[in-house]
This record gives sequence, C-alpha cells and structure tokens, in this order.
Amino acid sequence: MRITRPRAPLPRPFRREGGAGPGSAERPASLAIAANRARPPVGAEAAPLSIADAERLRWYRTFQEFYEGKHFAQARRGRTSLVLNYARVIVDKGVSYLLGDGVGFAVPPVSESDAAARERARRAETLLYQVYWDNDLDAVDLQGALNGAILGDTVFKVFWDAARGRIRVVNLDPATFFPSWAGDDLGELRAVELRYALEASEAERLYGVAGRGLLRVVERWTPDELTVLVDGHEVRRGPNPYQELPFVHIANLRPANSFWGVSDLRDVIPLNRELNERVSDQADLIRYHADPPVIFKGVDEHSDLAVGPGTVWDIPADADVKLLEWSGQPPAVQGHIELVLRALYEIAETPRTAFGDSGRLLSGVALETELRPLLQKTLRKRVYWTAGLRRRNALVLRLAERFGLAEPGSLAPYQSRIVWPPMLPQDHAREVQEAIALVNAGLRSARTAMNELGVEHPEEELARVVADRALLGASRLPRPGSPIEMAGWERAGLGTEP
Repeated sequence: MRITRPRAPLPRPFRREGGAGPGSAERPASLAIAANRARPPVGAEAAPLSIADAERLRWYRTFQEFYEGKHFAQARRGRTSLVLNYARVIVDKGVSYLLGDGVGFAVPPVSESDAAARERARRAETLLYQVYWDNDLDAVDLQGALNGAILGDTVFKVFWDAARGRIRVVNLDPATFFPSWAGDDLGELRAVELRYALEASEAERLYGVAGRGLLRVVERWTPDELTVLVDGHEVRRGPNPYQELPFVHIANLRPANSFWGVSDLRDVIPLNRELNERVSDQADLIRYHADPPVIFKGVDEHSDLAVGPGTVWDIPADADVKLLEWSGQPPAVQGHIELVLRALYEIAETPRTAFGDSGRLLSGVALETELRPLLQKTLRKRVYWTAGLRRRNALVLRLAERFGLAEPGSLAPYQSRIVWPPMLPQDHAREVQEAIALVNAGLRSARTAMNELGVEHPEEELARVVADRALLGASRLPRPGSPIEMAGWERAGLGTEP
C-alpha cells in the first residue's frame, strides 16, 4: 500500500452500504489489498464501492502502511529522511497490554445447587478450551487485536471444518468484510458480504472454477441463505448451514453512533510525521556542522583541490576560501522535539514510563498511577472485547451442538465469563493468601477463587484435590490456611500438591 498524507480529518461514522473489498483472510492486509487491486472488479454481481466503504479502505491502507514504517510520501531531495516508528511501538504495546497474557474463560452454572447444571457448565467450559487449543486462539486473538489497533476493526469467523471434523475460528482481514446491520442496534448484523481473492489453483480445488491469476470470491451471508460467487460465476446458493451469521465484529474504541472502530493511529500519525521531519532536520544540522560546505571566491577551478588535514592550497592573491557557517540564533530543535514527544505520549495515552523510561524505581501504586492513561485505554478496549468474545463463545457452543459434538441443548444457555489477566505485575503469593483467607472464611467458593487466579478447569482441579485427600489421607495433608499449604498452592497455581 502507498501512504499519502491525510488532507482532511477522518471521515464521519461510516455508513453501512456494501462495497467491493480487497483483501483475503489468509494474507496480511498489505499483501492482500495489493493483490486484489491487481484485478478488475467482478461483473454485475459485485456492487461497486460505496463512498463510505471506499473511504474506509483508503484509511485502512494509510494506517497499515504507516504502521509498516512508510512515513514519507516521497523522499526529501538532498535531505535526511529518518523514520522513528513510534506508531508501531504504540500499537504493539497496546496489544500486549490487552492480550499479551491471553484470556481465560469460565462458564458459570445456572444454579450452583444443581449437579446437572454444574456438569453442563463443566462440559461447556471444557469444549471452549478445546476449541481454543485446537485453533491456537492465543495467536489468532493477538492477530485480531493487531488488526483492531492498526485498522480499527477486528473480525472473526466461526465455522465447521467438515474435512477435519472440528470447529474453526479464524481472523479475517477487515478490508474483506462488508456488513449490514440493524438501524436501531449497531451490534445486530443483518447480512454480511465477504470479498477476497484466491489463486486460480486454489479456486479450482475448492469450487471447480478454472481461471488464471487471482480470482475474485464473493460470499453473501444472511441468517437464511448463503451464496458464493467465484470470478462472477455462482457456484453455490442454498440454506445457511449455521442458520445464523458466523461472524463476530469487535470495534476498537468505537466512537459514538458508529458501527466501525477507530485506529489507535488516528491521532498519532500527524505527530509522528512532525517528529520524523524535525529529527531529520536535526540530523542535517549535525551533518552540515561535521562536514560543512566550502565557499570559494575568486577561484576558477577547484574541483581538483584536495581536502584534508595538512592540505596546502595555492590560490590567487585576491581569492578567498571559507566554510559555510550558521549566522544568527540557531533554532531550538531539541526543545521542539521534546514538545512533540510529550504530545505524542499524551495523545496516544501511552506514557513514557510504558517505554521503560521512568528514570527511577517505582512502587506498585506509583507505577499504576504513571501508567493510568494506558490502563484506562486498555480497560475501554476490554469492554468491547469482552462482549465480542462472549458472542464468539456462544457461536462455538451452538455450532458444537449443531454438528454433533454435544447433545442439542446440553450446552445451553451458551453463556460464559471472560477472565482477564492483570495488566500490571502482581504479588502472586499475596493473591493466593487472600484467596485462601476468603475461602476459609466462607466468603468465596474455591471454584471462584481458582477462576480468579487463572486456573483452567477449576472443577477438574477440585476433583483432583478431593482425590488426593482421599488417597493420602487428611492427616497427611497440611491444615487449610497453614503456611505450608499456602506455599504449595502458590507453586501449583492453586494446585493439589503441598
């Protein structure tokens, strides 16, 4: 993608008209968009780009290329063009705070007193983790979060892979995603159109359509029907096998009354460009000072004059040779650079401390205070991600019932809780002690305490605890709440061995 300097503010909230979207779910955004631009649109079957969608894709290209380090629209002739890619660092750091440690899931039973409800919740939670591991969703989610931070939108597709007999979850390129949604509810998708390109050999293998180069594929989804077009040929039209839209859209810091999210780079780009230009100017000043131009007066030919220490020049009596020097007050370049950097930190909500430059040792409370802007931004993102991951989990559970991985209705009501890890370093020993104290006081269940400490499958872990107690005998186990048991729980992450 080629980056151009924005000439106008970001567009107003995008409308919902569909349009031709370059890109492929299997390619990086930049390669996919370039590949799709190589072919003309499919015929009448593909509607032309709406103004809103064309603007959205233009901003996607701008944001993607800026993240990749293409900050200068054209080279500065005879000048230094340094790139300090703060945009990439800010995005990557935000993604790390959001999903660097992954996420956990917990399925609460409808009734804690109902053994059947607890068993349904256990099976649902086990299935969610199985899908998580089968699809390497920690990496898939990280790529989705990167799309969200750079482009402003994250899109997941949940579908049944008949060849492998399992549920698949993939991250889609948002540039291929063209949805329609309810006018009174931005979270309710009514229809989705995917547009991407496939190599001719792949298109022939999947759909039996022969061609050359890249072939356009259009998938049109409604809750009732699925239509697939390949290079303008309809290869499938029939009922939607899922009877719902298998897509989850997560907006990054969604603005008011808008379906689409906002990139983390929206306000960073102008400041990063200014920083690049001023640091480049400073580099030019240093270069000119280290190797200043030589001014000759009254010398007809000076191209063969040697330059270096101890060099002697024989010039006419009325000639003059001197170095080009700065006259007047030098500009306060360094002060301006510091001002731009401060503005960059504040606008990006990423304090200097987040870059490891606090300049002093900080206590836990002081560190949290200094990082408060980044933590607040991450918490806002987590609100949208929590809702999106819950919808994705519900899709997974319903597909599991539909395709025989579970009995119909056995995983209802398809609800889950997202367990987020702490964003700041924690004193794990203290957390364990507090959990044990609350459990022993009867103020919290062991299952809830284990969930909050990040233990996967608490029910299974508790069953192992009971089995160990029965095997070893209660007299050989530490007393609840004793220092030995606390240390053992800490080592095992609330495990069973002392």
